[in-house]
Amino acid sequence: MSLPLTRKSTDRSGTEQFAFSFFCDRCGKEWRSETLPFNYGYFTAIENDIARQFLWAHEHKAAFEQANLDARFQYNLCPVCGKRVCNDCLCNRDVCKDCN
Repeated sequence: MSLPLTRKSTDRSGTEQFAFSFFCDRCGKEWRSETLPFNYGYFTAIENDIARQFLWAHEHKAAFEQANLDARFQYNLCPVCGKRVCNDCLCNRDVCKDCN
């Protein structure tokens, strides 16, 4: 699994769905990913717990990677300090307010 886009993130996944939160590196404003259901690998029933855990882990990883990619549209990279910041923390010169 790749590293989270922002310095702080939270895994909000459960046994039946996947969701993640990412936070602005400057102000902490939260963005939540779309909640995706656990599809059981598209099987209708899984009786083996090991198989279920494997499928859950596989889908969890894919859901995180998608959420991490989607977060790139929510946060801007400050070219000076390297923080990922929300639009509220970005200045006119495309740098964060800390580097302005």
